[in-house]
Amino acid sequence: MRRLHFFSTTLLCTLLLLSGCDRPTERTAPPAASPEQLLSHGEEFREDVIEVTDGVHVAVGFGIANSIMIEGDDGVIIVDTMESLQAAERVAERFRAITDKPVKALIYTHSHPDHIFGAAAFITPGHTPQVYAHDTLMQEADKIFSVLQPVITRRSLHMYGNLLPDEERTNVGIGPFVAMDDDAGIEMLRPTHTFRDSLDIEVAGVAISLHHMPGETDDQIMVWLPEKRVMMPGDNFYKAFPNLYTIRGTSFRDPKQWADSLDRMRRFDAEHLVPGHSRPISGAEAIRQHLTDYRDAIRYVHDQTIRMMNAGLTPDEIAPQLQLPPHLAASPYLQFFYGKPEWAARMIFQGQLGWFDGNPSNLHPTPPDEKATRLTALIGGETRLAEAVSDAAEAGDHQWVLELTDTLLRVAPDHAEGREARIRALRALAAQEINPNARHWYLTHAAELAGEITVPERIFTPGDEMLAGIPLRAYFNGMAVALDGNAAMDLHQFTVFEFTDLKEAWTLEVRRGVTELHEGARDDADLHVRVDSLRFRQLLAGERNPAVALARDYDFVTGGRVRLARFLRLFNPEIETE
Repeated sequence: MRRLHFFSTTLLCTLLLLSGCDRPTERTAPPAASPEQLLSHGEEFREDVIEVTDGVHVAVGFGIANSIMIEGDDGVIIVDTMESLQAAERVAERFRAITDKPVKALIYTHSHPDHIFGAAAFITPGHTPQVYAHDTLMQEADKIFSVLQPVITRRSLHMYGNLLPDEERTNVGIGPFVAMDDDAGIEMLRPTHTFRDSLDIEVAGVAISLHHMPGETDDQIMVWLPEKRVMMPGDNFYKAFPNLYTIRGTSFRDPKQWADSLDRMRRFDAEHLVPGHSRPISGAEAIRQHLTDYRDAIRYVHDQTIRMMNAGLTPDEIAPQLQLPPHLAASPYLQFFYGKPEWAARMIFQGQLGWFDGNPSNLHPTPPDEKATRLTALIGGETRLAEAVSDAAEAGDHQWVLELTDTLLRVAPDHAEGREARIRALRALAAQEINPNARHWYLTHAAELAGEITVPERIFTPGDEMLAGIPLRAYFNGMAVALDGNAAMDLHQFTVFEFTDLKEAWTLEVRRGVTELHEGARDDADLHVRVDSLRFRQLLAGERNPAVALARDYDFVTGGRVRLARFLRLFNPEIETE
C-alpha cells in the first residue's frame, strides 16, 4: 500500500474533520467517445475558407493545419503556411480569389512543419514579405530537419497513417489528413524579425500584437488583433484533448507552462478565436469557457500526476488511474481525438524525474532478446508460448496478444502464426480505438508486419532555397548524430570542407567515435575538399546521388575520391567506397 507524504496526510485528515468526515461522493464519468464519434469528428475539418470577421479569413481542411489571412489596406498577412507547397498552393489560390493584394508579411506561430513548410506558395511575385516568429523558432526547426528527421519521419508516418489505404485512414484528430506524400515539396522562408517576449507591429495598416505563449512548443506565440479582438493561439488550443505528449516523439512539454499561457490568453477577452487546427469560435463567453476548461484539464492532469508521483506510484500505476473530472470529460473540446491523459502522465513523470521509475530491477535490466529467451524457457518453450498467444487471441484479449508476441517474435522472428495473431490483434485494437494517433499506429504496424508497406525515413523534398537557408553548422550537427561510432572507434582524422561560394571553411574532426567541428581550415588535415555549399547540402539532405556528387562536385587539395567516400561512408553506409 502506498503512503502519502506526511503533509498530504495531515492536510487530508484536517479537511475530513472540518467536513464532518463525509465520505467522498462517487463520480460517474460520462460515456466514453466511440470510434463512430471519431468519424463524425471529421466534419470539424470539412474543407472551407471561413470569414471569421471583416478582413480575417481562415482556411480549414486543406491539410492538417489551418492557414489564416488578415487583410489590410494595401496587402495581407498570412499566419501559418501549411505543411507542404501542394497544400499551401491550394490555400493561396482560395485566398487570392478573395483579394489580390500582395502578401506583406508571414507570421509563424511555432516551428512545427505543418505551420511553416508551405511558405513559398504564398509569396506574391515582386514582393518580399517580412517574416515574424519567436527567436527560438529556427533553432527548433533546424533540429527537426537535420538531427531528428529520420526518426521523426518514421514515427510521424505511423501516427498520421499516411501510408494506409484511404478506407483505413480516419481524420487525424486535429485535421483531415497530412498533405504530405512522396512528391511533396517544402519551402519555408526564414524569419526576418524575431522577438523574445512580445512585439507590436503594424503591417498594411493592421495593428498586430505578438506574444510568446509557450505550450505545445516552447517557441509558441499568440497573435492578437486588438482592433478586431481576434486571437490566434497557434497550437495551444484546438478541438481535442491537447497533445501534452505526442506519440511521434517530442521534447518535454511543460503542462504547467501551457496552462499558464492559457491563463494569460483568457485575460484578453477575445471575441473571436482562430486556432491553428479546427474551426474558429466566436463569442466572448464561449471562448472564455472553452479556454478555462482547456486550462483546467491540463492542470488537473499535471497536478494529479504529481500527487501520485509524490505518493510513490510509477508511470504504469499512474496512467490507468488518471481520468478527467466528468464536467471536463464531457467537453467537446476535450475528447481524446489527439492527446490522452495517460500519455501525458508518463511524460510528466519522465520530465520531472527522468527514466528511472524507482524500481531497482530497472537500473540494469536484462537486454530484451535475452529476457525474451529466458522468459520463453520459463513458460515451457516456444510451443507453449505460441499456445498462450492462441488462447489469448481466441479470448479476444488483444492487448495480451501484443505483449505475448513481443516475446514470441523476439525468440522466433519467423513464427508465422505468431505474426498473424499480432496483425489481427493490432487491427482489432484499431477498430475500437477513438484516438486516431493510436489507431493509425496500430494499423501501420500491422501493415508493416504483413509486408504491405515499408515506412521510409523521409517523404518530402526540400527546395534549394530552403536547403541554402539552413546554417552549415546544422548539417554538421546532423553528421555528428549519423556517425557510426563503432566503425570510427580507431579513427582520428581531420577533414576540411572548403565552401567555394561562401569563401569559408570548416574542419570536421572525427576522434575515436565522436566528432568535433572547428571553424576554418586546418593546414595538416588528412582530407581537404572544395565544394559548392549547395551541392554539399543536397548530398547530406539525400537530394543528390552520392556517386554523381563524388565524381563531379568535389575538388581535392589533400586526399582523393576514394578516401572521401570512405569518410562519408562512416555517416551513410550506402555510399560506395570504390
